[in-house]
Amino acid sequence: MTTSIASSVSFVRLETRRHGALGRCQSSACSGFTLVELLVVIAIIATLIGLLLPAVQSAREAARRTQCSNQVKQMMLAMHGLVSAYGYFPTGGVYPWPEIEDFSQGGKAFGPSKQGLSWAFQILPHMEETAVHNLATTYEITATPVNMYFCPSRRPPTRSTYEQGGFSWLMDYAALNPIQSRSQLGDSTFNVLMSSVNPGSGACARVWGFWGSKDSSNGQNPKSVAELKDKYQGFWGVLTRGSNCVAQDSRGASVKNLGYDPPVKPAKIADGSSKTAVISEKRLRPSTYFTSEWYDDRGWSDGWDPDAIRSTACWPQPDGDIYRLPNGAEADVAGYVVGSAHRNGFSTGFADGSVRMLDYEIELEVFNSLAHRADGQ
Repeated sequence: MTTSIASSVSFVRLETRRHGALGRCQSSACSGFTLVELLVVIAIIATLIGLLLPAVQSAREAARRTQCSNQVKQMMLAMHGLVSAYGYFPTGGVYPWPEIEDFSQGGKAFGPSKQGLSWAFQILPHMEETAVHNLATTYEITATPVNMYFCPSRRPPTRSTYEQGGFSWLMDYAALNPIQSRSQLGDSTFNVLMSSVNPGSGACARVWGFWGSKDSSNGQNPKSVAELKDKYQGFWGVLTRGSNCVAQDSRGASVKNLGYDPPVKPAKIADGSSKTAVISEKRLRPSTYFTSEWYDDRGWSDGWDPDAIRSTACWPQPDGDIYRLPNGAEADVAGYVVGSAHRNGFSTGFADGSVRMLDYEIELEVFNSLAHRADGQ
């Protein structure tokens, strides 16, 4: 009997505790969030997102920048494959808008010494793109993209909207073409050239003042054009202009050797392959990434043209719709300039196969010396 009474008392005490706890939970502990608490939580989450997004975007850009550098690396390795096969580096082609029909025979493209299409075309067999290199017509070539030729920070594989170009596939990289060095030109002439980026009178004119084409009698051989004799001073980069010119006149097509220096052998890089820049990214306008401009219309198969060649005598700048000189003035030289979609620099391939990110603040004379194969600097 006594045991039963004790058990009943214990049961009552337990139930009292349980119901008391439930009552407290129902009255306070289990109540919902107030509006102020909810707003605080939302503010904290928004702050965390604001802090995390730049970090995520930065990580993504770092990955894209690494991929871009790897692509430049693959291009340089392909050039070394070509050097192993021929004994010299590719050329930069001979003039704008070349046609493979003029630089092939029996469906087989000429080698680098006689090829008029770009360096980007010449290295294709060493990039596992032999099928593209073996295409027999200009239409087929320009209608074929090479994915490695597009920087992931800028744009996916993109076609030109320029109708005359047959809607060619474009390219984001270019060979570097320097002017003569200070020791070659003398202080006075060199200083004048490096202080001007006006394509009509400055250093860019010295590089680009003689374009010419298959259907033009002017400019195919600048050494024979009187008004350009003072501008032609040879080609001093690793990728020089080709000499095998297919001219078109009233008598029809004829092949002419322009008499330029032959393609560059490794021994001709007197400054050292690890100190001589060969290719880089090129500057473009973001507003025309997916359309085209005169310097971004024929694309990767172009010849001696700003689609595939850029000057080291103009200040490198990141992509932008307006190119500004160091004094703040605007200049219309976008077609000659090295740059990239990366904010911290531009990927550059060197003759030894290495790739480095160069800063936009690099001194212009130093930049020109880096691309010059034999200036002793």
